[in-house]
Amino acid sequence: MNNDIINRYTLMLIRQYWEKPKAKAEIQAMMKQWQIIADFIRNPDNFDIDKATGYRLDVIGRIVGLSRSVPAVIAKVFFGFEGHENSAGFKSKSKPGYVGAPFYSKFSPAYGDYQLGDNEYRRFLKVKIAKNATSGTIASDDRVSLQEVIQAAFNGEAYVTDRKDMTLALNISPQISLDELRLIVKLGLLPKPAGVRYDYYYQVTPGQTFGFSRNPSARGFASKFNTAYQGGFFSRKIHV
Repeated sequence: MNNDIINRYTLMLIRQYWEKPKAKAEIQAMMKQWQIIADFIRNPDNFDIDKATGYRLDVIGRIVGLSRSVPAVIAKVFFGFEGHENSAGFKSKSKPGYVGAPFYSKFSPAYGDYQLGDNEYRRFLKVKIAKNATSGTIASDDRVSLQEVIQAAFNGEAYVTDRKDMTLALNISPQISLDELRLIVKLGLLPKPAGVRYDYYYQVTPGQTFGFSRNPSARGFASKFNTAYQGGFFSRKIHV
């Protein structure tokens, strides 16, 4: 342990206490915890996102403004028919390990809380830091752009478009689950300029979604004259 803070405060003793061992001992006892904190802060490894775990990640989260706990974000499983998303049947007598689902009630919350693990938390902390430093424009040469933050948040499986009416549209790949999208939205990781909002969320497949010719990632209608050319699929609006 470095004793620089303890030594600094020891030197502040008034002259008649310089040679008093009890006075020096009192300073050491009072400043010991502050010395530990200072030594912790000075060690860069303690704030390296790629190395930090547990409580140290929580400290970084408080600094950048991102909590590990996310309320009401994961869809609960309720009783429903086979093939329906987030549904399960009755409990089975012949299968003790199979747990049935309760009936849905409009008085109970449809979504449960979620606690981010270290790997997820580390990933979203990096996105939050990028969002805090974003330029506020879709493309930027000198600062982090909105598009780059969106790419980082969804691991390259999404992009943002400007609707030219003070709203943005988020286009995500079918590889992204609704729970993951809802989680990112709840965490407030979608960057946007002041006064602008995300109005729509679309599920698209880059290179396969129907669109206009000015969009290089879009496809047009199928051609009966060129059977090798497959047309694009319409995007699907999703709600979170």
